[in-house]
Amino acid sequence: MALVVAILVALSAAPAALGSTVIVQGTTDIRDAGLLEEVIEPGFHEAFPQYEMKYIAVGTGQAIANAKAGQGDALVVHAPSQEKTFVEEGYSLEPRGRAIFYSDYVIPGPLNDPAGVLAKAPHNAVLAFELIAKAGEEGKANFVSRGDNSGTNTQEKAIWKLTKIELNQLGEPGPAGTKEDAPWYHRAGVGQAETVLLTQQCPFGGGGCYEMTDRGTFNRLVSKGSVTSLEIVSQDNEASAPGGRNLLTNPFTVYAINPAKEPGININVEGAKALMTYLTSEGFQARLASFPNASAPAFFADAHPKMTASSVSGALAAGTAFTVTGGATGLLPGAPAIAGVPVNLQQAPYPPAGQAATYTTIASATTAADGSYSLQGVANREGLLRVEMPNTGAAWPNLAVTPLIASGSLTQTFAAVGSIGVRSRISLKKPAKKKRTVTLRGTFGPAATPAGATTLVIQGRKSGRHAKWQGLKKLRAREGVAYKVTVKLKPGRWKLRVRYRDPGVVSPATSRTVSVSVR
Repeated sequence: MALVVAILVALSAAPAALGSTVIVQGTTDIRDAGLLEEVIEPGFHEAFPQYEMKYIAVGTGQAIANAKAGQGDALVVHAPSQEKTFVEEGYSLEPRGRAIFYSDYVIPGPLNDPAGVLAKAPHNAVLAFELIAKAGEEGKANFVSRGDNSGTNTQEKAIWKLTKIELNQLGEPGPAGTKEDAPWYHRAGVGQAETVLLTQQCPFGGGGCYEMTDRGTFNRLVSKGSVTSLEIVSQDNEASAPGGRNLLTNPFTVYAINPAKEPGININVEGAKALMTYLTSEGFQARLASFPNASAPAFFADAHPKMTASSVSGALAAGTAFTVTGGATGLLPGAPAIAGVPVNLQQAPYPPAGQAATYTTIASATTAADGSYSLQGVANREGLLRVEMPNTGAAWPNLAVTPLIASGSLTQTFAAVGSIGVRSRISLKKPAKKKRTVTLRGTFGPAATPAGATTLVIQGRKSGRHAKWQGLKKLRAREGVAYKVTVKLKPGRWKLRVRYRDPGVVSPATSRTVSVSVR
C-alpha cells in the first residue's frame, strides 16, 4: 500500500504543462467508478480536440494541496468543507467552482453482517456506524477508512461526529485527547477502489470489515467480479435519521486554478475553462443519466437548476405589458429553493434558417426566498422569449455538513417561455392642404428600430369604383412615434392612407383612410 501512495504522490508532483495539456488534480472516485475513462476523457477530447487531459487521481485533500502548489490547471473534488478554505484563500479562478454532479455514499459490509446493520440501520448511517463500533469493541467487526483526508474520509468524520462514539483529536474513533485509533478502526491510505478491495480482504483479526464508499465505485467492482463477499448494508439515509436525507449525498465540484496565486507557474487557464465548459454542458449532463446504465446511474446531473417559466404566446398589441413567472430549485436531493439570485427575461428576433437566435435582456428580477420570480416585459417586437439564470456564484448547500457549507456555484441556465407577435399601430390625423401639397401627420408604434428597417408608405387612389391603391411615397421612419410627411397630388378627389412596416419586428399596420380634394 505504501508503494501505491508513493506512486500517486509522485504523479501529483509533476509540473503543470503548457499549451494543449490540461492537468487535472482530482478525486479517485470518478476514476474508480469508470466515469473518467468511459465518459469524461473521450467526451472532453471530442468537444475540445485541441486539449489533452492528464488526470491525477488522488484524495481530495491531496488534490487540493497539489492545486495550491501550482501542480495542476483544474481541480475536481467532493469535500465542501475543504473546498471552502480553498476558495477563501483565492485559489479558485471564479468566485466559487462549478457544481457538476453528485453521487451517493453506501456502507458495504460482510455478507454475514456481524454488526447487524442491514437489519437495524439499513437507512440510518449514524446508527450503522454506532453498531459497527459496538461490534468492533466486542471483537466482532472492523471498519476500514480511507484515512487520507479525502472527500470520503471527510464525510466519514462528519458522520462519526453525529454518533455517540468516543473520538480522537482527528475526529475519528479512538481515545479522546489522542491521535490514536480504536483497535478495530483501520486507515487504508489508498484510493476508493483499493479501500473497497482491502475491506473485502479484511486482513485483520476480530471479525469482518465494513467501510464507506461511493456507489459508483462499489457497483463497478461488483459488476467486474472483483468484489464478491461484500454487500451494501446501509444506504439512502432517511430524512428522519440523524443528518437527514443528504448525509450520504456526495456533491462534486470543478475549479479552474487562479494563476495569480502562483505567478511563477504557468497555469493553462483556457484549458481549465474548457474543462469546466464541458462538464457543465447540457450534453455531458444528459449523458450522466445513462452511466453506467439508465436503470442504475452512478452520478446525477447537478450543474444547472431546475427552472420553470410560464408561457407567453400569440399576437399582442404594441406596448402591451405581460408577466412571466416561475421558480428555481436545485437538483441536489432536498436542496432548498434558490433565493436571491438574478433572473433575466430575454428576447430574440426569429433567426434565419440554420442560424442561432441572438438574445438580449429586456427585464430583470431576483428570485424570492422560495425561489420564485416575476418578470414584467413589454411587447415591443415579435420574437422568441426565454428566462435566463446567469452564472451567479450562488451555490448549492451541502446538507451533509453542519453548519451548511456552500459547494459549487450555478451554471447559466435557460427556461423557454414561448414566442410573441406584436400588432403595430398607426394613426392618421385630418390632412392639411396647401394647393396640391398635402401634409399627413400621425403616430405609429412601437418606435422604429435603430437599424432603420421601419418604413412608412403613403398610399393613395383616386375616387372611383375601379381605382387601385398605389404607392405615392416611401420613406424610412426615424426613431420615434410621430411622423409628418408631405405628398404632391394631381388634381382630383383622393383617398389616402399610411402603411407602417417593420419586418421581423412587428406585424404591418394600416391607418384609417381619409379623403382630400386637390384642384
